[in-house]
Amino acid sequence: MKKIIIGIDLGGTKIAAAAADECGCILSEIIVPTEARKGKKQVIHNIVKAVECLSRSMKAKIEKIGIGVPGPIDFNTGMVMDPPNLPGWKKVNLKAEISKFIRAPIFIDNDANCAALGEALFGAGINARDFIYITVSTGIGGGIIIDRKLYRGVSGSAGEFGHMIIDPSGFKCGCGNKGDFEAMASGTSIKTRSGEDAMAIHIRAQQGDKKALKVVEETAKYLGIGIANLVNILNPELVIVGGGLSNMGELLLKPARREFNLHALALPKRSVRIVRSKLGARAGLLGAIALCL
Repeated sequence: MKKIIIGIDLGGTKIAAAAADECGCILSEIIVPTEARKGKKQVIHNIVKAVECLSRSMKAKIEKIGIGVPGPIDFNTGMVMDPPNLPGWKKVNLKAEISKFIRAPIFIDNDANCAALGEALFGAGINARDFIYITVSTGIGGGIIIDRKLYRGVSGSAGEFGHMIIDPSGFKCGCGNKGDFEAMASGTSIKTRSGEDAMAIHIRAQQGDKKALKVVEETAKYLGIGIANLVNILNPELVIVGGGLSNMGELLLKPARREFNLHALALPKRSVRIVRSKLGARAGLLGAIALCL
């Protein structure tokens, strides 16, 4: 019987799952609803259902399972710590819960860490040894790749870029901080500035609307400052920008690079490139597969 790897991107509204071979090539995919409001048991049931469906359709044995989860994770134990889009998940040992139904090694990590791994193995970071991945969406997260390995830190929380302070007098973040990266440069900050969601602002900015362009410029300014801080500290060869706001492309990245150039130190600035994610919305799913590889 052939063997497959299962990758799962667990989101607040949907669960994307894929079966891949031992080289990471995707063979089959499925999407099922998360049904987060129905509680932990239902979400776990839906994860297991997706895995079993892929296994049956491929007529294959599951070798490993990788799962990306939106929230703080203890990588060693598989404990999920109060993810924002999964109500009621204060402390859930997802690895242990899935193991009740499926016998295979299970690897669980934060979805932004997974996305960084995905970019390292399959995307814009494939030829880079040291890089930063930043996901800019409703919030801001990220992952750090050093010497082709994911850096998790002592407690596994490294890469929480969204909560470094950019402007102490700025907008308040959901975490309680004022003026952090997430509060100043995310989709939420666009909503705070304009009263509109990021997609609406993007469309209007593409059409040349001056107010929308100003909102994008302001967001890009803080994005550039945040990237400069990270580059000054970590000195990577590459910064990959993913997440929903990366769909703005150069409309966002061009002014962000301009602001970055004002604040980054000369030596790290000279050796870094700031690029858009190649994997886009699939970074998390491919990263869950990469977690197993």
